[in-house]
Amino acid sequence: MLRAGRGLLGATGIYVIGNILNAAIPFFLLPVLTRVLSPEEYGTVAMFTLVIGIMGAFTGLSVHGAISVRYFQLNERAIARYVGTCLAILAVSTVFILATAALTRPWLEAFTHVPGDWLMIAVLVSAAQFVVNIRLSLWQVKRQPIAYGLFQVSQSVLNASLSLLLVLGTTMAWQGRALGQALAAGGFMLIGLLLLWRNGEVSSPTSKDDARDALRFGVPLIPHALGGLMIVTVDRFMISNMLDVDRTGIYMVALQFGMVLGLIADSFNRAYAPWLMGALVNEDPVRDHKIVRGTYLYFAIASVAALAMAGMAPFVLTILAGEQFQQAADVVPYIAFGYAFCGMYYMVTNYIFFSGKTAYLAMNTFITGLFNVLATYFLIKMNGLVGAAQAFMLSQAFLFLGTWWIACRVRPMPWRAAIFPVPHRRAGRIV
Repeated sequence: MLRAGRGLLGATGIYVIGNILNAAIPFFLLPVLTRVLSPEEYGTVAMFTLVIGIMGAFTGLSVHGAISVRYFQLNERAIARYVGTCLAILAVSTVFILATAALTRPWLEAFTHVPGDWLMIAVLVSAAQFVVNIRLSLWQVKRQPIAYGLFQVSQSVLNASLSLLLVLGTTMAWQGRALGQALAAGGFMLIGLLLLWRNGEVSSPTSKDDARDALRFGVPLIPHALGGLMIVTVDRFMISNMLDVDRTGIYMVALQFGMVLGLIADSFNRAYAPWLMGALVNEDPVRDHKIVRGTYLYFAIASVAALAMAGMAPFVLTILAGEQFQQAADVVPYIAFGYAFCGMYYMVTNYIFFSGKTAYLAMNTFITGLFNVLATYFLIKMNGLVGAAQAFMLSQAFLFLGTWWIACRVRPMPWRAAIFPVPHRRAGRIV
């Protein structure tokens, strides 16, 4: 148990360093871009990035998640065929999404405030990122965090370098930042495919059963992905349409600051999830008790970190973003606690994945997404930009509590006993 804990902390440390470097690169771009781009242009960049995320829910149909599960159940040759099947599904679904986006182009342009040609590029970027995620997922399940981190950080370095070159060295404005994202994703898609092929991790799909299995895993998660998108993207769409794109740029600065907490939580989960999955295979009440106590400690640390981030925001944002984005400091406290709840969600959602009851998770996420749409609308009406952040925090709390409730039922853990030990009898007396 001690050795496993040390291994977990070591892998977590590598993921944390990788994610911090990965986050630091666009974070250091912030002082440059916020002084070169107007809030409206910065808001357009934010909307382009959001469109990529939305398209990513459909390109590939979320089947790449099945690879992480099947890796532990199939031999090397079979998993290579399975990866090839997922890439074939990606190709077919991407063509369909491109056609759909072309047919609905006028409506999408009006709703997203992103020009039509860039909408098509966003679809292709989401497909490229799907391939990158497959490459990263295989390194994660093989417990190769160094390769994972190097690949992830290298993509961000290229993204930032191209963005700076195009924004500062040409007449491009927000388009330079968007093109930098697109070129970096496309380049690392090609590198990812080359590495998969060279390492024998992909081969031609030969089984319809693999396709059916991947779709059975991925398609039910589309409502989960859509619910997640409604939680993390609807605020920016509503700000752009109910307020203006300038406000979206200010809000995005606050999100990027608060996202530091989210990235640390994500880093820990990348190392913690594989360890937890392996630990839960065998029944061990003593180990379960320790896991739960560790989870409660994590909750406390996340809350304290959110408080600290809220306190630092006014001073740090003045230095990072300048006076025209100073209003973002009012938004950060709610964003920080939203990401703290997101980290708590990570700690309980793994029990649902372990049980295989992902349909319950999808339902909970979709309901939370609907709640977030309503909360965002009414709170923006009441409190403006701050209302959007308040809705984000409430929705993350709602998602965490609902997921925890489901986790308690699909994989019981001693959540109460870890706080209030249950007396038991030994040698004729209660101890």
